[in-house]
Amino acid sequence: MTTLHHQTGNSVRRTPLLALLLASGASLALIAPSAAFAASDPAPAAPAAQTTAAEPTQAKDDTLTDIVVTASRSGAESLQKVPIAVSVVNVDQITKSNQGNLVDLAKFTPSLSITEGAPGFNKFNMRGLSTGGYASSDTSDRTLVAVYLDDTPISLQGQTPDLKVYDLERVEVLRGPQGTLFGAGSMAGTIRFVTAKPNLTKFFGTAEAGIATTEHGAASYNIRGMVNLPLVSDTLAVRANFYVGRDGGYIDNIGLRNKQNANSNNTYQGRVAVRWTPSSDLTVDGSITYERSIARGLNSAFSGLAPYTILTNGPEGTDDRFRLYQLGADYDAGFANLIVTGAYTDRAIGFDASVEPQIGYFFQDYGSPLTPRTDRYPLFEAPTAYSDALARSLPPEYYQIDQKLKDYMGEARLVSKSGGPLKWTVGVFYEQQDRHLRQDIPVPGFDTLSYMNTFYGPFNVPGGLYNSQTVDKAFQPNDIYSGLQDVNEHQFAAYADWTWHVTDRLDLTAGVRYFNFKEKYYLYSSGFYGVVNGVPLTTNATLKSNGFNPRGNISFKVNDDFLVYGEVAKGFRYGGGNQPVPLGSAGIAGQCTNDLASYGYTSAPLTFGPDKLWNYTIGEKAKLAGGRVTLNVSAYYIDWSDVQSRLRLNCSYFFTDNKGKITSKGLELETSVKATPELTLTLAGSYNSSTANGDIPTVGAFNGDRTPYYPQLTANFQAFYDRPVGSGEMHLQFGYQFQSSQNTTFNNFTTALVAGKLTATGPSQTFAVIPESHNLSASATYNIGNFEFGVYGNNLANGVTVTNIARATYYQVYQAGSRNTLARPRTIGLRAKVKF
Repeated sequence: MTTLHHQTGNSVRRTPLLALLLASGASLALIAPSAAFAASDPAPAAPAAQTTAAEPTQAKDDTLTDIVVTASRSGAESLQKVPIAVSVVNVDQITKSNQGNLVDLAKFTPSLSITEGAPGFNKFNMRGLSTGGYASSDTSDRTLVAVYLDDTPISLQGQTPDLKVYDLERVEVLRGPQGTLFGAGSMAGTIRFVTAKPNLTKFFGTAEAGIATTEHGAASYNIRGMVNLPLVSDTLAVRANFYVGRDGGYIDNIGLRNKQNANSNNTYQGRVAVRWTPSSDLTVDGSITYERSIARGLNSAFSGLAPYTILTNGPEGTDDRFRLYQLGADYDAGFANLIVTGAYTDRAIGFDASVEPQIGYFFQDYGSPLTPRTDRYPLFEAPTAYSDALARSLPPEYYQIDQKLKDYMGEARLVSKSGGPLKWTVGVFYEQQDRHLRQDIPVPGFDTLSYMNTFYGPFNVPGGLYNSQTVDKAFQPNDIYSGLQDVNEHQFAAYADWTWHVTDRLDLTAGVRYFNFKEKYYLYSSGFYGVVNGVPLTTNATLKSNGFNPRGNISFKVNDDFLVYGEVAKGFRYGGGNQPVPLGSAGIAGQCTNDLASYGYTSAPLTFGPDKLWNYTIGEKAKLAGGRVTLNVSAYYIDWSDVQSRLRLNCSYFFTDNKGKITSKGLELETSVKATPELTLTLAGSYNSSTANGDIPTVGAFNGDRTPYYPQLTANFQAFYDRPVGSGEMHLQFGYQFQSSQNTTFNNFTTALVAGKLTATGPSQTFAVIPESHNLSASATYNIGNFEFGVYGNNLANGVTVTNIARATYYQVYQAGSRNTLARPRTIGLRAKVKF
């Protein structure tokens, strides 16, 4: 059971902009590869680890620099020669504009949407594959977009760690299912953070500091550094980096919490990597990554209060501690390279919200004979309108979720050498994950102040009063709900991928992945909301699944600068266990029973199975105008079936079932043009139409309804200008990003099954439209010798405001409007960096 739903994602309208987007691409000849703005940095294609302070970062010619990726996991390849839809984000440009959070990645790549409610609480959506928001208490919610740090998956639905984009070679964004090489979590796509590796020959490093001011908010600061140290020349080296920063808050809390700029966030991050090459045939890499993020509030405010203002009576925030240990080796066996990697993840996640409006009715007077008091039920007369004073009188409802996650993974693969007619990769993968979630909702005074004592007491307990712990088996007295979820997962996979170079121009690729998955799921719930007749609800479930997921690809080189390709791939994700829904004839159990019956259920399913999709993509990659222009376009069509869709019941419980089909189709484009040796322009954008293919009763979707939490249109324009000034070099950067509006649900109706047919029964209380966003950013950097000085501004026109909306429903009289997630307003900062 959950009383607070955290949502994330995107949805939309607007079509005129598509014509403008296409016209702009054609007129500028601007349709770039997958590097929306990586191409703007004509630096040598060597890895970042090989760059020192003395080496230039900009080439002084009029052609775009080739970009190298490892997206196919078969070695480094030119981005323009990889026949899949992949984008590359240039980390140096992100750093210059101080846009180094996970959510910033969506600003520079098409078809990716990220919504963030707090650091480490986010959801990734790609290519319109979404059915709604995420529930912070649902351990069975499966990610659709996999996030990797090198070869290690780190994503968790709604809670992917917010690692700062720093000291990386690049970020690769692969669009479309990548199940053959990256597994079940990559059903919609994959994001890869490729770290900079230690340099075995050179000592160098950087140190940087920055400060910023945010409109409506407090000051921010950060310091970061990196050092590369060869210990044994050409044999052993270490590379270490750190980041310490504070993002000033911009939400004021006027409740009993009473704190200005309440949503500040402190981040501590570090990584130590070691590279050892005992021989020319063997390279061993090991690393430890640590991240701690402590947010003192959530990025949300109430729409009925002054801008950037919320009223809660208890603290809110997140606390995320992430530790990752990685070890890998690459051995040249002559005929192929043997690559072995292993990793252990140890993570603890805390989430706190104060949602007392949702339990206000416990403390109100339901009958005129009763006189409100301050020490017992009732606290106040039943209100007819919202009042700040009344909201402050509610006892805090401490909505608390704590999770511990331990993950072990190992992988081994053989990658053939280039040069022959057949290129292949074969591998095996194993992962075990243990996840423990503890949910608790203590409310001070609940046992003695709530209507429980009037409606259900006295109980046979000391004093004749209701006691949450003794009566409803909660973890402690004054608990509305207590719950545990334990998940143990094992998965094994074997995969193979072959490319046949039929001719110098024609390549045929086929791949397949076999998977075998098992999950054990245990749930315990207690407290008033988690019992039936005083008996806690429990679930013990076991889920197994196995199968094959194939892909095929054909590519043809029209010439050395023009590639066309087509791909078909199957995507999948595992199923899971459901939280129980209470059944009965009265109270919450009776309401849940009636809710289930309205959707054709006699009880909630114990488990749900995998869902799957088929993705069809055609695309092209081209270099034009003698290498001064790149143009990459891809179009896709997706059939998604047995969709894992969550049914939220009015009794506040939910469960997931495999219901319905969704069809998604769209167009993606990227272009870069080297207008002059000093000026580079890039444009990236996407159009998506993702709709229900037939009615989907579990989410109240009618045939043709657009999927929620996904924008129909996205666009990103960047301009980069570099030229010598005095004895140094000036770098200017300007950016504009657009996202069209999104809906929070499929439609604006409540629904039920009437005679077996999905029927609208009235207006929805949860439907909302997230407005379109217009983000303007700019930065100026001056390099002189080993020093770099910069100024930057983000969200300069405050064109990005509301990024998510959770409307108040039955508790509207206790809350000042909707709970809106707000983007950071206009921010201007300074930064200074030294290389050594």
